[in-house]
Amino acid sequence: MSIFTTLRTSSETTLNEWLAALDSHIARVSQAAQSHKNPSPLRADGFDITTQEPVVWKFPDGHDAPIANFASQQNWLRTLSAMSVISGDSRYEQQATGYTDYFLKHYVDDNSGLFYWGGHRFINLDTLGSEGPESKAMVHELKHHLPYYALLHHVDAEKTLNYLQGFWNAHVEDWQQLDLGRHGDYAKTRDPQVFEHARRDVVDPALWPTLPLTKGLTFVNAGTDLIYAAFAYAHFTGDASAAAWGKHLYRQYVLARNPETGMPVYQFSSPLQRQPVPEDDNQTQSWFGDRAQRQFGPEFGVIAKEANVLFRDMRPLLIDNPLAMLDILRQQPDSDILAWVISGLKNYYQYAYDVASNTLRPMWNNGQDMTGFVFPRDGYYGKKGTTLAPFALEGDYLLPLVRAYSLSGDDELYALIETMATRGEQDSLENSATPFLLVALTELAEKTQSPVWAERAWRVAETLFKQHFHHGLFVRSVQHRYLRLDDPLPLALLTFVAACHGKRDAVPALLTQGGYVHGDFRFNGENRIVYDVELIYPELLTH
Repeated sequence: MSIFTTLRTSSETTLNEWLAALDSHIARVSQAAQSHKNPSPLRADGFDITTQEPVVWKFPDGHDAPIANFASQQNWLRTLSAMSVISGDSRYEQQATGYTDYFLKHYVDDNSGLFYWGGHRFINLDTLGSEGPESKAMVHELKHHLPYYALLHHVDAEKTLNYLQGFWNAHVEDWQQLDLGRHGDYAKTRDPQVFEHARRDVVDPALWPTLPLTKGLTFVNAGTDLIYAAFAYAHFTGDASAAAWGKHLYRQYVLARNPETGMPVYQFSSPLQRQPVPEDDNQTQSWFGDRAQRQFGPEFGVIAKEANVLFRDMRPLLIDNPLAMLDILRQQPDSDILAWVISGLKNYYQYAYDVASNTLRPMWNNGQDMTGFVFPRDGYYGKKGTTLAPFALEGDYLLPLVRAYSLSGDDELYALIETMATRGEQDSLENSATPFLLVALTELAEKTQSPVWAERAWRVAETLFKQHFHHGLFVRSVQHRYLRLDDPLPLALLTFVAACHGKRDAVPALLTQGGYVHGDFRFNGENRIVYDVELIYPELLTH
Protein backbone atom coordinates (compact mmCIF):
# COMPACT_ATOMS: atom_id res chain seq x y z
CA MET A 1 0.00 0.00 0.00
CA SER A 2 1.32 3.45 -0.93
CA ILE A 3 2.07 5.93 1.83
CA PHE A 4 -0.12 8.34 -0.12
CA THR A 5 -3.21 6.12 0.02
CA THR A 6 -4.56 7.79 3.16
CA LEU A 7 -3.95 11.25 1.75
CA ARG A 8 -5.78 10.28 -1.43
CA THR A 9 -8.75 8.89 0.46
CA SER A 10 -9.15 12.04 2.52
CA SER A 11 -8.44 14.45 -0.33
CA GLU A 12 -9.91 12.84 -3.45
CA THR A 13 -11.85 16.02 -4.21
CA THR A 14 -8.67 18.11 -4.23
CA LEU A 15 -6.83 15.65 -6.45
CA ASN A 16 -9.71 15.67 -8.93
CA GLU A 17 -9.65 19.48 -8.87
CA TRP A 18 -5.94 19.42 -9.73
CA LEU A 19 -6.47 16.95 -12.56
CA ALA A 20 -9.25 19.12 -13.96
CA ALA A 21 -6.92 22.12 -13.77
CA LEU A 22 -4.18 20.20 -15.58
CA ASP A 23 -6.67 19.15 -18.25
CA SER A 24 -7.67 22.82 -18.65
CA HIS A 25 -4.02 23.81 -18.90
CA ILE A 26 -3.29 21.22 -21.60
CA ALA A 27 -6.34 22.13 -23.63
CA ARG A 28 -5.67 25.86 -23.53
CA VAL A 29 -1.97 25.49 -24.28
CA SER A 30 -2.68 23.18 -27.22
CA GLN A 31 -5.00 25.79 -28.69
CA ALA A 32 -3.13 29.00 -27.85
CA ALA A 33 0.36 27.82 -28.80
CA GLN A 34 -0.46 27.01 -32.41
CA SER A 35 0.30 29.40 -35.26
CA HIS A 36 -2.45 31.91 -35.98
CA LYS A 37 -1.10 32.45 -39.52
CA ASN A 38 -0.05 29.01 -40.74
CA PRO A 39 -1.45 26.25 -38.49
CA SER A 40 0.55 23.03 -38.21
CA PRO A 41 1.11 20.38 -35.53
CA LEU A 42 4.01 22.48 -34.18
CA ARG A 43 3.49 24.61 -31.09
CA ALA A 44 5.20 27.77 -29.86
CA ASP A 45 7.61 27.53 -26.93
CA GLY A 46 5.40 30.00 -25.08
CA PHE A 47 2.76 32.66 -25.50
CA ASP A 48 1.35 35.86 -24.03
CA ILE A 49 -1.44 34.81 -21.67
CA THR A 50 -3.55 37.88 -22.53
CA THR A 51 -3.13 38.10 -26.31
CA GLN A 52 -2.18 34.46 -26.96
CA GLU A 53 0.54 35.71 -29.27
CA PRO A 54 3.59 33.38 -29.41
CA VAL A 55 6.95 34.38 -27.97
CA VAL A 56 9.28 35.67 -30.66
CA TRP A 57 13.00 35.92 -31.22
CA LYS A 58 13.87 39.50 -32.16
CA PHE A 59 16.71 39.40 -34.67
CA PRO A 60 19.14 42.33 -34.96
CA ASP A 61 18.16 42.77 -38.63
CA GLY A 62 14.67 43.81 -37.52
CA HIS A 63 12.58 40.71 -38.17
CA ASP A 64 10.82 38.67 -35.50
CA ALA A 65 10.36 34.90 -35.55
CA PRO A 66 7.81 33.03 -33.40
CA ILE A 67 9.80 30.30 -31.65
CA ALA A 68 8.95 26.61 -32.00
CA ASN A 69 11.94 24.79 -30.53
CA PHE A 70 11.16 21.09 -30.09
CA ALA A 71 14.12 20.73 -27.73
CA SER A 72 12.40 23.26 -25.46
CA GLN A 73 9.20 21.21 -25.29
CA GLN A 74 10.37 17.91 -23.83
CA ASN A 75 8.78 18.56 -20.41
CA TRP A 76 5.55 19.35 -22.27
CA LEU A 77 5.69 15.99 -24.04
CA ARG A 78 6.39 14.20 -20.77
CA THR A 79 3.42 16.03 -19.22
CA LEU A 80 1.11 14.77 -21.96
CA SER A 81 2.34 11.20 -21.47
CA ALA A 82 1.90 11.46 -17.70
CA MET A 83 -1.65 12.75 -18.10
CA SER A 84 -2.56 9.70 -20.19
CA VAL A 85 -1.09 7.39 -17.55
CA ILE A 86 -3.09 8.96 -14.72
CA SER A 87 -6.36 9.59 -16.55
CA GLY A 88 -6.40 6.48 -18.70
CA ASP A 89 -7.23 8.71 -21.65
CA SER A 90 -4.93 8.03 -24.59
CA ARG A 91 -5.69 11.34 -26.33
CA TYR A 92 -2.91 13.15 -24.47
CA GLU A 93 -0.30 10.60 -25.50
CA GLN A 94 -1.64 10.69 -29.06
CA GLN A 95 -1.19 14.46 -29.05
CA ALA A 96 2.45 14.07 -27.99
CA THR A 97 2.96 11.40 -30.62
CA GLY A 98 1.43 13.62 -33.30
CA TYR A 99 3.74 16.54 -32.50
CA THR A 100 6.74 14.25 -32.50
CA ASP A 101 5.83 12.49 -35.72
CA TYR A 102 5.44 15.80 -37.57
CA PHE A 103 8.74 17.10 -36.27
CA LEU A 104 10.63 13.95 -37.22
CA LYS A 105 9.11 13.94 -40.70
CA HIS A 106 10.16 17.52 -41.46
CA TYR A 107 13.12 18.65 -39.34
CA VAL A 108 15.86 16.04 -39.50
CA ASP A 109 19.10 16.66 -41.36
CA ASP A 110 19.59 13.74 -43.75
CA ASN A 111 23.39 14.07 -43.80
CA SER A 112 24.22 14.34 -40.11
CA GLY A 113 21.10 12.78 -38.62
CA LEU A 114 20.80 15.78 -36.30
CA PHE A 115 17.47 17.41 -35.52
CA TYR A 116 16.82 21.10 -36.17
CA TRP A 117 16.54 22.11 -32.53
CA GLY A 118 18.55 23.09 -29.46
CA GLY A 119 20.18 26.12 -27.95
CA HIS A 120 20.92 27.89 -31.23
CA ARG A 121 18.33 26.63 -33.71
CA PHE A 122 14.54 26.53 -33.84
CA ILE A 123 11.59 26.45 -36.26
CA ASN A 124 9.73 29.62 -37.21
CA LEU A 125 6.17 28.72 -36.18
CA ASP A 126 4.64 30.74 -39.03
CA THR A 127 6.97 30.05 -41.96
CA LEU A 128 7.89 26.53 -40.76
CA GLY A 129 11.49 27.25 -41.78
CA SER A 130 14.59 26.67 -39.65
CA GLU A 131 16.10 29.76 -38.02
CA GLY A 132 18.55 30.69 -35.29
CA PRO A 133 20.73 33.50 -33.94
CA GLU A 134 23.32 34.22 -36.63
CA SER A 135 26.01 34.85 -34.01
CA LYS A 136 25.83 31.13 -33.20
CA ALA A 137 25.61 29.99 -36.86
CA MET A 138 22.65 27.69 -36.06
CA VAL A 139 25.00 25.01 -34.71
CA HIS A 140 23.66 22.02 -32.81
CA GLU A 141 23.73 22.40 -29.02
CA LEU A 142 22.10 20.57 -26.12
CA LYS A 143 22.86 21.50 -22.53
CA HIS A 144 20.87 19.49 -20.00
CA HIS A 145 17.92 19.23 -22.36
CA LEU A 146 17.79 15.44 -21.73
CA PRO A 147 15.22 14.77 -24.48
CA TYR A 148 12.31 12.38 -24.11
CA TYR A 149 14.09 9.71 -26.11
CA ALA A 150 11.58 6.99 -25.20
CA LEU A 151 8.85 8.86 -27.08
CA LEU A 152 11.12 9.80 -29.97
CA HIS A 153 12.18 6.17 -30.37
CA HIS A 154 8.58 4.96 -30.15
CA VAL A 155 7.53 7.30 -32.96
CA ASP A 156 10.50 6.72 -35.29
CA ALA A 157 13.19 4.34 -34.08
CA GLU A 158 15.43 4.73 -37.14
CA LYS A 159 15.61 8.52 -37.06
CA THR A 160 16.11 8.54 -33.29
CA LEU A 161 19.00 6.08 -33.47
CA ASN A 162 20.51 8.00 -36.37
CA TYR A 163 20.25 11.17 -34.31
CA LEU A 164 22.03 9.59 -31.33
CA GLN A 165 24.86 8.49 -33.61
CA GLY A 166 24.96 11.90 -35.29
CA PHE A 167 24.97 13.71 -31.96
CA TRP A 168 28.21 12.03 -30.88
CA ASN A 169 29.77 12.24 -34.31
CA ALA A 170 29.08 15.97 -34.64
CA HIS A 171 30.37 16.93 -31.20
CA VAL A 172 33.58 14.90 -30.84
CA GLU A 173 36.37 16.57 -32.81
CA ASP A 174 39.26 14.28 -31.81
CA TRP A 175 38.56 10.78 -30.52
CA GLN A 176 42.13 10.14 -29.36
CA GLN A 177 42.22 13.28 -27.21
CA LEU A 178 38.46 13.19 -26.55
CA ASP A 179 38.32 16.79 -27.69
CA LEU A 180 34.64 17.59 -27.71
CA GLY A 181 32.58 20.74 -27.78
CA ARG A 182 29.15 22.05 -27.00
CA HIS A 183 28.64 22.99 -30.69
CA GLY A 184 28.00 20.34 -33.32
CA ASP A 185 28.32 20.76 -37.08
CA TYR A 186 25.36 19.72 -39.24
CA ALA A 187 27.79 19.28 -42.13
CA LYS A 188 29.46 16.22 -40.53
CA THR A 189 28.13 13.06 -42.16
CA ARG A 190 26.69 10.59 -39.67
CA ASP A 191 28.96 7.65 -38.85
CA PRO A 192 27.06 4.38 -38.14
CA GLN A 193 30.20 3.04 -36.39
CA VAL A 194 30.57 6.08 -34.18
CA PHE A 195 30.70 4.01 -30.98
CA GLU A 196 33.40 1.69 -32.32
CA HIS A 197 36.27 4.12 -31.74
CA ALA A 198 38.94 2.93 -29.32
CA ARG A 199 38.74 4.32 -25.79
CA ARG A 200 41.60 5.57 -23.63
CA ASP A 201 41.66 7.83 -20.60
CA VAL A 202 42.78 11.33 -21.47
CA VAL A 203 42.89 12.53 -17.86
CA ASP A 204 45.74 11.31 -15.65
CA PRO A 205 45.08 11.97 -11.94
CA ALA A 206 48.81 11.59 -11.25
CA LEU A 207 49.42 14.76 -13.27
CA TRP A 208 46.82 16.82 -11.42
CA PRO A 209 46.41 19.85 -11.44
CA THR A 210 47.54 19.55 -15.05
CA LEU A 211 44.58 18.71 -17.28
CA PRO A 212 44.41 18.01 -21.03
CA LEU A 213 44.45 21.05 -23.29
CA THR A 214 41.55 20.94 -25.75
CA LYS A 215 40.13 23.14 -28.44
CA GLY A 216 36.58 22.22 -27.46
CA LEU A 217 35.05 23.17 -24.14
CA THR A 218 34.26 20.02 -22.18
CA PHE A 219 31.50 21.69 -20.15
CA VAL A 220 29.71 19.18 -17.94
CA ASN A 221 26.32 20.48 -19.08
CA ALA A 222 27.17 19.61 -22.70
CA GLY A 223 28.94 16.37 -21.76
CA THR A 224 25.94 15.21 -19.75
CA ASP A 225 23.66 15.23 -22.79
CA LEU A 226 26.23 13.21 -24.76
CA ILE A 227 26.46 10.66 -21.95
CA TYR A 228 22.68 10.46 -21.71
CA ALA A 229 22.42 9.97 -25.47
CA ALA A 230 24.98 7.14 -25.51
CA PHE A 231 23.13 5.22 -22.83
CA ALA A 232 19.82 5.82 -24.63
CA TYR A 233 21.34 4.28 -27.75
CA ALA A 234 22.59 1.33 -25.72
CA HIS A 235 19.17 0.86 -24.12
CA PHE A 236 17.35 0.81 -27.46
CA THR A 237 19.86 -1.36 -29.33
CA GLY A 238 21.70 -3.42 -26.73
CA ASP A 239 24.97 -1.97 -28.06
CA ALA A 240 27.47 -2.41 -25.22
CA SER A 241 29.98 -0.14 -26.98
CA ALA A 242 27.62 2.83 -26.74
CA ALA A 243 27.18 2.30 -23.00
CA ALA A 244 30.94 1.91 -22.63
CA TRP A 245 31.47 5.26 -24.36
CA GLY A 246 28.93 6.95 -22.14
CA LYS A 247 30.63 5.58 -19.04
CA HIS A 248 34.06 6.43 -20.43
CA LEU A 249 33.11 10.07 -20.95
CA TYR A 250 31.68 10.36 -17.45
CA ARG A 251 34.85 8.71 -16.08
CA GLN A 252 36.97 11.59 -17.45
CA TYR A 253 35.04 14.06 -15.30
CA VAL A 254 35.61 11.77 -12.31
CA LEU A 255 39.34 11.39 -13.01
CA ALA A 256 39.66 15.19 -13.16
CA ARG A 257 38.24 15.68 -9.65
CA ASN A 258 40.49 17.13 -7.01
CA PRO A 259 42.47 14.12 -5.69
CA GLU A 260 42.46 15.40 -2.10
CA THR A 261 38.87 16.60 -1.70
CA GLY A 262 37.11 14.55 -4.37
CA MET A 263 35.06 17.60 -5.27
CA PRO A 264 33.63 17.61 -8.79
CA VAL A 265 34.74 19.55 -11.86
CA TYR A 266 32.94 21.67 -14.44
CA GLN A 267 35.31 20.51 -17.21
CA PHE A 268 37.87 17.71 -17.54
CA SER A 269 40.19 19.84 -19.66
CA SER A 270 41.50 23.37 -20.02
CA PRO A 271 40.97 25.52 -23.12
CA LEU A 272 43.98 25.47 -25.40
CA GLN A 273 45.39 28.95 -25.97
CA ARG A 274 45.36 29.53 -29.74
CA GLN A 275 45.74 33.30 -29.90
CA PRO A 276 47.75 35.90 -27.94
CA VAL A 277 45.98 37.14 -24.83
CA PRO A 278 44.51 40.62 -25.44
CA GLU A 279 44.95 43.50 -23.03
CA ASP A 280 41.18 43.91 -22.81
CA ASP A 281 39.99 41.62 -19.99
CA ASN A 282 36.46 41.76 -21.37
CA GLN A 283 37.49 39.70 -24.39
CA THR A 284 36.91 36.29 -22.84
CA GLN A 285 36.78 33.92 -25.81
CA SER A 286 38.17 30.46 -25.09
CA TRP A 287 40.85 30.68 -27.79
CA PHE A 288 42.77 32.99 -25.45
CA GLY A 289 43.19 30.10 -23.00
CA ASP A 290 41.77 29.12 -19.62
CA ARG A 291 39.48 31.93 -18.47
CA ALA A 292 39.81 31.18 -14.75
CA GLN A 293 43.62 31.13 -14.92
CA ARG A 294 43.59 34.39 -16.80
CA GLN A 295 41.26 36.12 -14.33
CA PHE A 296 42.44 34.60 -11.03
CA GLY A 297 45.82 32.98 -11.71
CA PRO A 298 47.91 35.77 -10.16
CA GLU A 299 46.08 35.32 -6.85
CA PHE A 300 45.47 31.56 -6.72
CA GLY A 301 48.04 29.86 -8.92
CA VAL A 302 47.48 26.44 -10.45
CA ILE A 303 44.07 25.80 -8.84
CA ALA A 304 42.68 28.66 -10.94
CA LYS A 305 41.28 26.64 -13.83
CA GLU A 306 37.80 26.60 -15.32
CA ALA A 307 37.50 22.96 -14.28
CA ASN A 308 37.94 23.83 -10.61
CA VAL A 309 35.50 26.74 -10.29
CA LEU A 310 32.70 26.04 -7.81
CA PHE A 311 31.54 29.61 -7.40
CA ARG A 312 29.21 30.03 -10.38
CA ASP A 313 25.85 28.38 -11.13
CA MET A 314 26.01 25.03 -9.34
CA ARG A 315 22.92 23.42 -10.91
CA PRO A 316 24.90 21.66 -13.69
CA LEU A 317 27.14 19.84 -11.21
CA LEU A 318 24.76 19.26 -8.30
CA ILE A 319 21.36 18.84 -9.95
CA ASP A 320 21.34 18.35 -13.71
CA ASN A 321 24.26 15.96 -14.16
CA PRO A 322 23.41 13.72 -11.19
CA LEU A 323 19.76 13.53 -12.26
CA ALA A 324 20.78 12.41 -15.75
CA MET A 325 23.21 9.79 -14.44
CA LEU A 326 20.71 8.46 -11.90
CA ASP A 327 18.01 8.22 -14.56
CA ILE A 328 20.39 6.13 -16.65
CA LEU A 329 20.92 3.81 -13.69
CA ARG A 330 17.21 3.11 -13.32
CA GLN A 331 17.34 1.05 -16.52
CA GLN A 332 21.05 0.22 -16.77
CA PRO A 333 22.49 -0.33 -13.27
CA ASP A 334 26.23 0.24 -12.89
CA SER A 335 27.88 0.18 -9.46
CA ASP A 336 30.82 2.33 -10.60
CA ILE A 337 28.62 5.12 -11.91
CA LEU A 338 26.43 5.06 -8.80
CA ALA A 339 29.53 5.29 -6.60
CA TRP A 340 30.88 8.20 -8.69
CA VAL A 341 27.60 10.12 -8.40
CA ILE A 342 27.35 9.60 -4.65
CA SER A 343 30.98 10.45 -3.91
CA GLY A 344 30.76 13.64 -5.97
CA LEU A 345 27.68 14.79 -4.05
CA LYS A 346 29.00 13.82 -0.62
CA ASN A 347 32.40 15.37 -1.16
CA TYR A 348 30.94 18.64 -2.39
CA TYR A 349 28.48 19.06 0.50
CA GLN A 350 31.13 18.09 3.05
CA TYR A 351 33.11 21.19 2.14
CA ALA A 352 30.55 23.61 0.77
CA TYR A 353 27.40 23.18 2.86
CA ASP A 354 27.05 25.62 5.75
CA VAL A 355 24.40 24.08 7.98
CA ALA A 356 24.05 27.13 10.22
CA SER A 357 23.01 29.42 7.36
CA ASN A 358 21.67 26.67 5.07
CA THR A 359 23.80 28.01 2.23
CA LEU A 360 26.54 26.79 -0.10
CA ARG A 361 29.97 28.37 0.07
CA PRO A 362 31.56 29.61 -3.15
CA MET A 363 34.76 27.58 -3.50
CA TRP A 364 37.62 26.24 -5.53
CA ASN A 365 37.41 22.46 -5.60
CA ASN A 366 40.44 22.20 -3.30
CA GLY A 367 38.07 23.28 -0.54
CA GLN A 368 39.21 26.91 -0.37
CA ASP A 369 36.32 29.12 0.70
CA MET A 370 35.94 32.12 -1.62
CA THR A 371 33.28 33.91 0.41
CA GLY A 372 33.94 37.64 0.39
CA PHE A 373 36.55 37.50 -2.37
CA VAL A 374 36.50 40.63 -4.52
CA PHE A 375 37.38 40.18 -8.20
CA PRO A 376 40.60 42.12 -8.89
CA ARG A 377 39.91 42.42 -12.64
CA ASP A 378 37.23 41.94 -15.28
CA GLY A 379 36.88 38.54 -16.88
CA TYR A 380 34.74 35.60 -17.84
CA TYR A 381 33.34 35.17 -14.32
CA GLY A 382 32.28 38.77 -13.78
CA LYS A 383 33.29 42.36 -13.50
CA LYS A 384 36.08 43.80 -11.38
CA GLY A 385 34.71 44.50 -7.92
CA THR A 386 32.30 41.55 -7.91
CA THR A 387 32.12 40.09 -4.40
CA LEU A 388 31.43 36.39 -3.98
CA ALA A 389 28.69 35.46 -1.54
CA PRO A 390 27.16 32.14 -0.42
CA PHE A 391 24.46 30.56 -2.59
CA ALA A 392 20.95 29.99 -1.25
CA LEU A 393 20.29 26.27 -0.87
CA GLU A 394 17.05 25.83 -2.80
CA GLY A 395 14.84 22.76 -2.44
CA ASP A 396 15.82 21.66 -5.96
CA TYR A 397 19.15 20.41 -4.60
CA LEU A 398 17.33 17.67 -2.67
CA LEU A 399 16.10 15.74 -5.70
CA PRO A 400 19.44 14.20 -6.79
CA LEU A 401 20.20 13.30 -3.17
CA VAL A 402 16.83 11.59 -2.80
CA ARG A 403 17.25 9.62 -6.02
CA ALA A 404 20.80 8.61 -5.10
CA TYR A 405 19.54 7.46 -1.69
CA SER A 406 16.66 5.54 -3.31
CA LEU A 407 19.12 3.58 -5.45
CA SER A 408 21.75 3.05 -2.77
CA GLY A 409 20.14 3.15 0.67
CA ASP A 410 23.19 5.15 1.78
CA ASP A 411 22.64 6.26 5.40
CA GLU A 412 24.96 9.25 5.09
CA LEU A 413 22.92 10.56 2.18
CA TYR A 414 19.73 10.21 4.19
CA ALA A 415 21.27 12.11 7.10
CA LEU A 416 22.23 14.91 4.70
CA ILE A 417 18.72 14.92 3.23
CA GLU A 418 17.16 15.17 6.68
CA THR A 419 19.43 18.04 7.65
CA MET A 420 18.85 20.00 4.46
CA ALA A 421 15.10 19.39 4.42
CA THR A 422 14.74 20.32 8.08
CA ARG A 423 16.67 23.55 7.60
CA GLY A 424 14.65 24.30 4.48
CA GLU A 425 11.40 23.65 6.34
CA GLN A 426 12.16 26.69 8.49
CA ASP A 427 11.59 28.89 5.44
CA SER A 428 7.99 29.65 4.50
CA LEU A 429 6.55 27.35 1.87
CA GLU A 430 5.56 30.41 -0.15
CA ASN A 431 9.26 31.12 -0.64
CA SER A 432 10.68 27.60 -0.85
CA ALA A 433 8.12 25.52 -2.77
CA THR A 434 9.41 24.43 -6.20
CA PRO A 435 8.49 21.64 -8.64
CA PHE A 436 11.77 19.83 -7.96
CA LEU A 437 11.18 19.99 -4.19
CA LEU A 438 7.70 18.51 -4.65
CA VAL A 439 9.07 15.56 -6.61
CA ALA A 440 11.91 15.08 -4.12
CA LEU A 441 9.54 14.90 -1.15
CA THR A 442 7.15 12.66 -3.07
CA GLU A 443 9.88 10.16 -3.93
CA LEU A 444 11.36 10.36 -0.43
CA ALA A 445 7.98 9.59 1.12
CA GLU A 446 7.56 6.55 -1.12
CA LYS A 447 11.08 5.31 -0.41
CA THR A 448 10.81 5.68 3.37
CA GLN A 449 7.03 5.12 3.66
CA SER A 450 7.08 8.08 6.03
CA PRO A 451 3.81 9.95 6.67
CA VAL A 452 5.88 12.98 7.69
CA TRP A 453 7.48 13.28 4.27
CA ALA A 454 4.14 12.52 2.60
CA GLU A 455 2.45 15.33 4.50
CA ARG A 456 5.23 17.75 3.57
CA ALA A 457 4.85 16.78 -0.08
CA TRP A 458 1.11 17.40 0.14
CA ARG A 459 1.64 20.89 1.60
CA VAL A 460 4.14 21.77 -1.13
CA ALA A 461 1.68 20.56 -3.79
CA GLU A 462 -1.08 22.71 -2.30
CA THR A 463 1.21 25.73 -2.19
CA LEU A 464 2.36 25.32 -5.78
CA PHE A 465 -1.21 24.97 -7.03
CA LYS A 466 -2.31 28.14 -5.26
CA GLN A 467 0.72 30.08 -6.46
CA HIS A 468 0.72 29.04 -10.09
CA PHE A 469 -2.78 28.17 -11.36
CA HIS A 470 -4.30 31.32 -12.82
CA HIS A 471 -6.37 32.10 -15.92
CA GLY A 472 -7.00 28.37 -16.38
CA LEU A 473 -3.24 27.87 -16.85
CA PHE A 474 -0.16 26.98 -14.84
CA VAL A 475 1.99 30.09 -15.03
CA ARG A 476 5.04 31.48 -13.28
CA SER A 477 2.80 33.78 -11.24
CA VAL A 478 -0.37 35.80 -11.67
CA GLN A 479 1.81 38.79 -12.57
CA HIS A 480 3.86 37.12 -15.31
CA ARG A 481 3.08 37.79 -18.95
CA TYR A 482 4.24 34.63 -20.70
CA LEU A 483 3.53 30.93 -20.29
CA ARG A 484 6.46 28.61 -21.08
CA LEU A 485 5.56 25.13 -22.38
CA ASP A 486 8.65 23.56 -20.82
CA ASP A 487 7.86 24.76 -17.30
CA PRO A 488 8.35 21.69 -15.06
CA LEU A 489 5.43 22.44 -12.72
CA PRO A 490 2.65 20.51 -14.51
CA LEU A 491 4.85 17.40 -14.72
CA ALA A 492 5.82 17.74 -11.05
CA LEU A 493 2.18 18.04 -9.95
CA LEU A 494 1.25 15.07 -12.11
CA THR A 495 4.09 13.11 -10.48
CA PHE A 496 2.54 13.77 -7.08
CA VAL A 497 -0.97 12.87 -8.27
CA ALA A 498 0.44 9.70 -9.83
CA ALA A 499 2.00 8.77 -6.49
CA CYS A 500 -1.39 9.21 -4.83
CA HIS A 501 -2.80 6.74 -7.37
CA GLY A 502 0.09 4.29 -7.01
CA LYS A 503 1.35 5.04 -10.54
CA ARG A 504 4.42 7.21 -10.04
CA ASP A 505 6.81 4.73 -11.64
CA ALA A 506 4.66 4.74 -14.78
CA VAL A 507 5.01 8.47 -15.51
CA PRO A 508 8.11 10.01 -17.14
CA ALA A 509 10.62 11.27 -14.59
CA LEU A 510 11.22 14.97 -14.07
CA LEU A 511 14.85 15.60 -15.09
CA THR A 512 15.27 19.15 -16.29
CA GLN A 513 14.06 22.73 -16.05
CA GLY A 514 13.74 22.73 -19.82
CA GLY A 515 15.39 24.15 -22.89
CA TYR A 516 16.44 27.59 -24.10
CA VAL A 517 17.45 29.69 -27.10
CA HIS A 518 20.70 31.68 -26.84
CA GLY A 519 22.24 34.32 -29.07
CA ASP A 520 22.00 37.85 -30.47
CA PHE A 521 18.68 39.50 -29.66
CA ARG A 522 17.30 42.96 -30.46
CA PHE A 523 16.51 44.63 -27.14
CA ASN A 524 15.60 48.30 -26.68
CA GLY A 525 17.27 49.26 -29.93
CA GLU A 526 20.56 47.45 -29.31
CA ASN A 527 21.91 43.96 -29.81
CA ARG A 528 22.50 41.75 -26.79
CA ILE A 529 23.49 38.11 -26.38
CA VAL A 530 20.69 36.67 -24.24
CA TYR A 531 18.86 33.51 -23.18
CA ASP A 532 15.13 33.53 -23.85
CA VAL A 533 14.48 31.98 -20.44
CA GLU A 534 16.27 34.88 -18.75
CA LEU A 535 14.93 37.75 -20.86
CA ILE A 536 11.47 36.87 -22.18
CA TYR A 537 9.74 34.72 -19.58
CA PRO A 538 10.49 36.86 -16.50
CA GLU A 539 8.56 39.77 -18.07
CA LEU A 540 5.59 40.98 -16.05
CA LEU A 541 2.16 42.05 -17.19
CA THR A 542 1.58 45.78 -17.61
CA HIS A 543 -1.64 47.18 -16.20
